[in-house]
Amino acid sequence: MTPSFINRLHRDQRGFLSPIILYMTIALALMIVWILNTGQMIYDKQRTQDTADAAALVHADWEARYLNIMAMNNVASSQATVVMATSVAYQLTTAELALRSAAILAKLAQYSFTEGFGPASLLPPLPPMPYCPGWQKVPIVGGIIYGACLAFQGFRATEATKAIAYTVAAQVKYDPLGLINKSSDIIDAMNDLNDYLVESFPERVGNEALHLVRLNKSDHVVFHPPCESCGRAGEGAGGNLPVDRDGVNPAAAYTEMCLAMSYGTQGQDPLLMRGEYANRGFPNGKGPLTAGGVDGSHIRDWVNHESGIDDQLVEFYIFYEAFGPAYLSKVPFKAIVEQYAGDLSWWQELTLDASFWIADKVFGVGFGITNPFQLPIDVPPRYSDSQTKDENDFTRKFDMIWNQVCGPAGGAISVTGANLPLLSFPKPYWLKGRIPFNFTPFGGDQLTDYQTLAIVSRAPRARLQVRLFKDKTPSAYALAQSWVHNYTAFDLYTQDWLASLAPATLADDIGAVSGTIKQSPAADSFTGLTRVFDQGGANAWATVNTH
Repeated sequence: MTPSFINRLHRDQRGFLSPIILYMTIALALMIVWILNTGQMIYDKQRTQDTADAAALVHADWEARYLNIMAMNNVASSQATVVMATSVAYQLTTAELALRSAAILAKLAQYSFTEGFGPASLLPPLPPMPYCPGWQKVPIVGGIIYGACLAFQGFRATEATKAIAYTVAAQVKYDPLGLINKSSDIIDAMNDLNDYLVESFPERVGNEALHLVRLNKSDHVVFHPPCESCGRAGEGAGGNLPVDRDGVNPAAAYTEMCLAMSYGTQGQDPLLMRGEYANRGFPNGKGPLTAGGVDGSHIRDWVNHESGIDDQLVEFYIFYEAFGPAYLSKVPFKAIVEQYAGDLSWWQELTLDASFWIADKVFGVGFGITNPFQLPIDVPPRYSDSQTKDENDFTRKFDMIWNQVCGPAGGAISVTGANLPLLSFPKPYWLKGRIPFNFTPFGGDQLTDYQTLAIVSRAPRARLQVRLFKDKTPSAYALAQSWVHNYTAFDLYTQDWLASLAPATLADDIGAVSGTIKQSPAADSFTGLTRVFDQGGANAWATVNTH
């Protein structure tokens, strides 16, 4: 090569930029590939994180929805239980009143046909007359007394007939037996529905979450903590609802329901008014038992007055129990007058007492023995207690039945599952983390038992990549944590359960999370994550969740 050729090449600049452009083009292409790959990787992880957030919210939404339905069911069961107890007490009271009245009429008929007329009768032997022996033999005065006796016995028959007519009308108007059956059916239905909610929740949540994950181009989802009662659950099975019936919890849950029926639900803070709260559960301090009347009164007192059983029992008691010799009823005439008069003022009481004292001490007229025409009708047995408008056979029966429903016997029956004939008991669930009489004003134990971690995997999609820039992780992983809480009351009688995302504190226990993932049918898609978790370390999750 001659010096002139070398000099010419030195001076010739044609094609000088070609190598540079070539190298720059290669570098630019690699940079574009790197940017595309990095963007695709970030997009994968962001979309995976979005999917995890959505899956966590799906779990929490269904959990809140199920808890709200259970709260609604418990409210219905509580109301049905109160209606059932009231109907049983009313049915027993009216049935007994009808039996007593029928016995009186039967005795009156018996005495009328056997003793009502004979040789000494002042009346012709036409229809049999009520039993009034001997008085017609006394001249003049005897006839008057005999007439009074006939009138009184006829009045007794009228009162007994009225009582029977009331019991018949009560069966037609109120249908207590029908209410008992309907209430029992409602309680059974609510028990079955709550059981179905608890049993179906893991599968329902799993199906919804897995469908959402696939729809969002991700691959698999695992929930932590896992379902404890699912056995070999399918992929994506959600955790259990935060309720149980283990150990003493059934009795505690039934006791809580009795408290709710008596005193309503207990809010987080009784000083805070919470808008629609009263429409989504029992009002604070008011349950269907103590405030079930239309006027907000006790259901026992409202039914007692509204049905008219109070007046019927008072009238029956006066004419069957009180109008009789002292050796039969031991009810003085003064008590009968007070029954008629109702509530007396202090000066009326004083006047009444003075009148009876004067009659007894001055004129020698004692009003303890009041009725010479009382028939010896002692079957069925007489009411052992007085009947007033506020305390009578119905109110006492109701209190006795309610003590059986919500006393120790009721709780025991509800736990063992035994039912009285025609009757059913509610079988409520107990909220996990709940301590009796601890209403957790700021969340309390809800923070541990009402949160769920969702872990999602997403395999890398097709990229413009070479070996040098290949994503080192086999899949993109993301997790999110949800929280279910009730802002008004921590119970299963207030339908205010809500769902929200929460800081992923459950991921701090990486050993437990890794164990849950390994038990999932989708464990093979999370091997990269579980491998890192098993290695441990404070930043185990950060080494995988690199975005």
